[in-house]
Parts: sequence; structure tokens; C-alpha cells
Amino acid sequence: MSAPSDHADLLAAVADELMLARQGVDGIETLVSDLVRRAPPDERSNALTQAQALDALTQQIEALSGVLRRLSGGASPSDAVSQVSLADMAGRLRPPAGRNRPISGADAGDLMLF
Repeated sequence: MSAPSDHADLLAAVADELMLARQGVDGIETLVSDLVRRAPPDERSNALTQAQALDALTQQIEALSGVLRRLSGGASPSDAVSQVSLADMAGRLRPPAGRNRPISGADAGDLMLF
């Protein structure tokens, strides 16, 4: 299965834009990390836990960019999603036949925290 050339170009461009967004999130992570270090000791643990949401967002953006990049290269939707390492995201992108996609972020996954 191959996407038409204009579709492939658009998918690749969106993948590139997602990676630019990821770089922006990386900058925010640095800022938040500095702020967490300056938090009062009794609040630091909670602040660090909340800051890890940025790391999860970075991983999601990177995974979505990879899906689009594979689609732009001619991969089938199933193959493009099969390489997503975040199990909960892969499940949302590839729901069982006849079921709507879940929107809950509470699914189990392979999140890697910093």
C-alpha cells in the first residue's frame, strides 16, 4: 500500500512539525526541571511527579511522528502502528473492529519516565 505522493509529502511534513513541537516540549522540560529543583523540599516529590507528564507528552509526540513518517513511506496503517512502543497509544490507534477508540489516558502502557 502506498500513499499518493501529495499525501505522503503532507504526512512527512506533519511528522516534521511534530518533531519541532517535541523540541519545544524539551525546552519546557528543562525549565520545569529547574523549577522543580527550586521547589520547597516538602513539595518537590509531588512537583517531580507532575513534571513527568511532560516526558510522557514527548514520548507521545515522538511516537505519532514515527507513525506519520512510516505512513508517508508507504507502510500500511497496521504496520505503521505496530511499531509504536507505547502500548496504550498503540491500542487507541488500532482499536478492535466494531469498537470506538478509548479516550482515557489511564490505560496501561510502556511509559518511560525520566
